[in-house]
Amino acid sequence: MLRTPIIVLSVLSLGLAGCATLSTDECSTGDWHQIGKLDGNDGRTPDRFTHHAKACKLDRSEASRALYISGREEGLKSYCTTVRGYREGALGQAYGDVCPGGSAASFMQGYELGRRLFQTESRSSTTLDSYHAVTQQLLRAETEAERTQLRQEQARLEAENARLKQEVQTLRAQADAMIASARRQKKL
Repeated sequence: MLRTPIIVLSVLSLGLAGCATLSTDECSTGDWHQIGKLDGNDGRTPDRFTHHAKACKLDRSEASRALYISGREEGLKSYCTTVRGYREGALGQAYGDVCPGGSAASFMQGYELGRRLFQTESRSSTTLDSYHAVTQQLLRAETEAERTQLRQEQARLEAENARLKQEVQTLRAQADAMIASARRQKKL
C-alpha cells in the first residue's frame, strides 16, 4: 500500500528535476554571459534569465542580468540567420519573435520556407498513412462496389502523395539555393 505513494513521489521528483533550466555545475559557475550566449544561440526569450536565476536560487542582480543580456545578444547573431531560420522551420519549431531589426527578416525568410517544407512533409506522411489504411480496408472489402470505391480512393491518395513529393522536392531545391546564397553573402 505504501509503494504507490513512494513511486508517485519518485516520479514527481524526477519530473521536477527535469524542469531546472541549468545544471548544478552551470548554477555554481554562474557565467551569466556564457549562459546568455547559449540561450541566444537557441533563440530563447530574455525572460529565460529569470527562470535560470530562480532555478539556481540566485540573486537577480542587474549586473548578472546585464551580463546575461549581453551574452544573449551575442548568441542571437548566430541564431538569427536565414539558414538557422530554415532549420527551425523545417523541424517544426515555434519562433519566439526574438530576432532584432534586420536579422528578423533574414531569419523569417528561411523560417517560412522551412515551415512550408515541414507542413508539406507532414501532409505527405498523413496521406501515405491514409493510403495504407485504405489498402487494409480493401483487403477486407466484401463487395465489388466497396472495392471499386476504395481503389478510387487509393488512386486519389497516390496522386496527392505524388503531388506532395514533387512539392517537397521543389521546396528543397529552393532551400538549397537560399542556403548557397546565404553562404556566399556570409549571413550564416
